[in-house]
Amino acid sequence: MGEAAPSVVLGRPRAPRGVVVEQELVDLLAIRSPLTVVRGPRGYGKTTLVDAWLSRLAGDRDQEVVYLRLTQACNDGPTFWDGLARALSAAGVIELPDGADPHHEAVRQLAARTEPLTLVIDDYHHAGRRDVAADIDDELVELVRQNDQLYLVVATRAIRVLETTGSLSIDVTIISPQELRLSPGGVAALAARTGVPIGDAQAARLSVGFGGWPAAIRDVLVRSRRDGGHINLALADQYIASMVRDLRHEAVRTFMLRTAVPEEFDAELAQLVAPSEKVLAILRNVRSQGLLHEEIRDERRVYSYAPLVRQALVRVLTESRPQQLREVHSTLMDWHVKTGDHVRAIVHAIHAGDWATVELLMEQHWPHLITQEPWALVAAAQLIPPEIAAAHPRLRVARDELAQALPPGTAGPGVPPWPTGDLRGITAELQLQRRGATPGGTTLALLQWGVAAVLAGDLATALYAFGRTRDHGQAAGDDAALVPATAGLALTHALLGDVEIARGWLADAAVADVDAAPEGQDLAGVGVRIARALVALDGLDEDVDDAVLAMGERHRRDEIWALTVYIRALHAGMSREPGEVARWAANLRAARHYLPRGGLAEMLVRSGLVETLTVGGMLVAARQAAEDMQPSVVSFATLARLSLADGDPARAVAHARTGLAHPRLTQRSAMECHLVLAGAHHALGERVAARRAFDQAIESAYGSGQRRPLLAMRHSTFLQLAAGDRGVLDLWPARLTPSTEEGPAVAAARPAEPLSRRERQVLDSLARNAGAVGIARELGLSVNTVKTHLRAVYRKLGVGSRDEALVAASTPRSAALPGIVTWAQG
Repeated sequence: MGEAAPSVVLGRPRAPRGVVVEQELVDLLAIRSPLTVVRGPRGYGKTTLVDAWLSRLAGDRDQEVVYLRLTQACNDGPTFWDGLARALSAAGVIELPDGADPHHEAVRQLAARTEPLTLVIDDYHHAGRRDVAADIDDELVELVRQNDQLYLVVATRAIRVLETTGSLSIDVTIISPQELRLSPGGVAALAARTGVPIGDAQAARLSVGFGGWPAAIRDVLVRSRRDGGHINLALADQYIASMVRDLRHEAVRTFMLRTAVPEEFDAELAQLVAPSEKVLAILRNVRSQGLLHEEIRDERRVYSYAPLVRQALVRVLTESRPQQLREVHSTLMDWHVKTGDHVRAIVHAIHAGDWATVELLMEQHWPHLITQEPWALVAAAQLIPPEIAAAHPRLRVARDELAQALPPGTAGPGVPPWPTGDLRGITAELQLQRRGATPGGTTLALLQWGVAAVLAGDLATALYAFGRTRDHGQAAGDDAALVPATAGLALTHALLGDVEIARGWLADAAVADVDAAPEGQDLAGVGVRIARALVALDGLDEDVDDAVLAMGERHRRDEIWALTVYIRALHAGMSREPGEVARWAANLRAARHYLPRGGLAEMLVRSGLVETLTVGGMLVAARQAAEDMQPSVVSFATLARLSLADGDPARAVAHARTGLAHPRLTQRSAMECHLVLAGAHHALGERVAARRAFDQAIESAYGSGQRRPLLAMRHSTFLQLAAGDRGVLDLWPARLTPSTEEGPAVAAARPAEPLSRRERQVLDSLARNAGAVGIARELGLSVNTVKTHLRAVYRKLGVGSRDEALVAASTPRSAALPGIVTWAQG
């Protein structure tokens, strides 16, 4: 019989050719700290690094270096010391007399050594187990601490007591997995030596994808060389699979496979996914080996595997333990339901094959899913087998319809939508009204999608959803689907400001008489009446009063009810009667309390409040109502009108231009912003820019049928910019022409505010100079100072231009402003 294999092997192993070793790491070893720890998982290049350093020391005769490699037999403490002593004896470092205790002799002679010795122990993770490992570590650290001629270098996979407590008494150099990882530059260098040409982007992808794992990257490169140099990332699975198979402990293997399923996890989720008494210890061990990326987030430690490593681990789990894979997905489904992440809950339910839960989650959170996270929902729906999707209406819509409405060539919405809030009440109404209709939940799902898209401010998607509802209704002969779909199309176009298009849908046979029928209180009837009122208001129709009155009173205080309050307030603002304006401003303030914060309905109500107060001349209250309004396609036009009315045309221009650049700009907002630009440029004396903006607004008026936004402009300014064009002048109905040209209604309704002495001087100089430059020269002030005073003068007089300021200063009302009458008469 031959002799048993030694537990400690003397002599360096053969290092792979073509490897890349960072020079900075070799330099760290060359520091020759009393203790150097090279730590990393299998394949992180620990042995290769040590070999490169030893090769550099080959010509150095000033120090003796002994390289030892442990085997698994060293898990036993006595075996470790026996193997270490025999290997040191074979290297000529110590003498081992017959019958002597190997442990005692090794420690005694190393402690007594008077010549420099560097002892390199590779695969040090085999040195003892549990308490024995700690004893070995303590004894070796004590040896190095006592003898300044002894240097110890260990390469290990796991963190040891030697590393953590050794630094308390001696200088320690630690080369962790972070330092051992290959950078993109290192990957490119390794590829060049391997003979596989790759670019910088591919090198970075390999580095990030594998978390810099040197052996895994080298394995892919070598295998790719056989494939003509084409990088095949799927080849990584083979290396990862062999690494998993070679793990000594089943508990560690199970932990890694199961925790790779979630994209990231914390200690609590790890305990759920891979339940074990030792899960925290395993987590610490796997983390210390550098196999996990760690991030501190909200005072929690969150862990994740490198993307390609995770992908390989999940594939191994899928092929070898499919039942465990389903168990993990089921656990993650419950976890995400609890945390409120419904998209991920649906994805894991799909992987678990729990179709009942998928449908339940879809039904409960459908409005949120299709408006707030449509791209994620589309991706999840593609995982559903066609035969399963065919049996579930919402799955069919998510799989076959949703992707068609999303912007092509993008990975997500460019502008975050408004939250839809809780639409259960509206959903219940839709379900109730669908009773007795042609069977098929697809129509209901599409209708819910359209309503949710409207409330999320995604009106383009709402048009698609309502249009598809009509198509389904016509194809199935479902007349009951045509009514709400057509009502939805009419209301959506009305909200967009497409007045003439909305009129066309309101004339459709499906809804022509719906609001006059006894069941006109249903959701479709309400939508039709709101659309008719908004169209009549925007078009300044003669029957607008009747249309607004016909909306009726909705008993449910929801977003649809808020829309009726908004329309009534805008209608009241047209009268400019202080009592009506004040009454509906109060109604708008009250309406906010019934609405979800941050939604489109609340933003419309706030916008309507600011507009109503502005029209009524209550600018102080309007400014207060506009405070902390979130930037949106709705608010920019509102803030622009307020700034213009407040005598700050420069700020009005800024708001209007920002609004015009908004990705979800509507016909309504575009016309309002162009009119503000026209008024602001006119106030600043920039006639060409004012006329250009006015022409664009008039073009919108002709194309869309909108007229009401014109009323926000001062009539005198409108007349000047219209320049006698009869077609343009006819856009402003004669019945709404101000009865007096003494000044705009805003100025008439606002109490006079006295001018300061300097403001009176600036106004006096304005009569002799065309703008701020001439006034500044006459009064000896800076141009910016004059502009500031002019803004204050315009605001106090309630005007927006030089001409209007001169007219307002010469009227009887100006007697309330000290000094103006004297100037006007002088």
